[in-house]
Amino acid sequence: MNLLREIERYLDGEMSGQEKAVFEELRKNNPQIDRQVEEQALFLQQLQHFGQRQSLKAKMDHLHRQLDMPTLRKQAQEENLAAKRVTIRRRTITNLAAAACIALVTSLSTIAVLQNAAKNKSTAQYEDVRRVLNNIQRSQNALINDINNKNRAPVNPGTYGGTGFAVSGNGYIVTNYHVVAGADSVYVQNNKGEAFKAVSVFEDISSDLAVLKIADSTFKSQPLPYALKPQNARLGEEVFTMGFPRDEIVYGKGYISAKTGFNGDTTAYQVSIPVNPGNSGAPLLDNQGDVVGIVTGKQTTSDGIAFAVKSAHLKRLLDEMPKDKGMKKEMARNKSHLEGVNRIDQIRKLEEFVYMVKVYN
Repeated sequence: MNLLREIERYLDGEMSGQEKAVFEELRKNNPQIDRQVEEQALFLQQLQHFGQRQSLKAKMDHLHRQLDMPTLRKQAQEENLAAKRVTIRRRTITNLAAAACIALVTSLSTIAVLQNAAKNKSTAQYEDVRRVLNNIQRSQNALINDINNKNRAPVNPGTYGGTGFAVSGNGYIVTNYHVVAGADSVYVQNNKGEAFKAVSVFEDISSDLAVLKIADSTFKSQPLPYALKPQNARLGEEVFTMGFPRDEIVYGKGYISAKTGFNGDTTAYQVSIPVNPGNSGAPLLDNQGDVVGIVTGKQTTSDGIAFAVKSAHLKRLLDEMPKDKGMKKEMARNKSHLEGVNRIDQIRKLEEFVYMVKVYN
């Protein structure tokens, strides 16, 4: 009992400094006494917690006896009913607001579609007028060519036209499928004004490419000064094109702005370069004068953004299509002869292999 009293004095902090030092030395030297101190401390802590719980329970019972439970229940029911009314009101307002937003978005979308359709119609009408004017000019040039040239297309300037370029020296020319689709007859005209009848020998609608063969005995073959580049062009690489948006060949310069074409097409590039109706089928060339792509179209909503099928895809199509032995040999050994040549001389050599495609329906 004396030991328990001393332990309680120690735990309650009633010992003097000297007594506390002597008792702690005793705990250190006697494990049994040290264990009794720990057990007594735990016992006292449990008694304290039990007393706190009993006191809290007594307070809660006292508060409960003082509460008017029927009145509280009635107030709670009234508050719940009011909260439900507020929730229903909020949901109704939210639904009405959502319906109004949907109606507003629908109306704005309809207006935008109608305006875009009207804009596209105006653009199409403008391009049609432009094409008619170009055809009149071509008709006048055709009359002059009739006087000076033996080889000529029909006097009729054609329904519409595009551009093509040679992929072999013996008369095979690549253009866009949409240029020659549904044509009754096709003629190609070189930079000298000489026109030759051509026939479509291979068409790939998915990539919008067509291969024409000059069916004219007066056509003279000549080796190509360029090659189809099998590797993909790099992003930002400078390129240029030559086509017939008007009655004479037009040069344009730009760069590869994306490695994929329209809607992420992996067989094409996006190119920042000026193109117009008539550039379809024009070659896209790098600084060495090699063909890296074929222009297929432009983005109507933005100026200066065009798309071109990659030359690697064209090469695969040419390898798959039936062709004569002369074309196979030339495609196998064809190499560029324009590397290191300045741009003006490159254009002068390339002009002989880029053709205006005239379509007649």
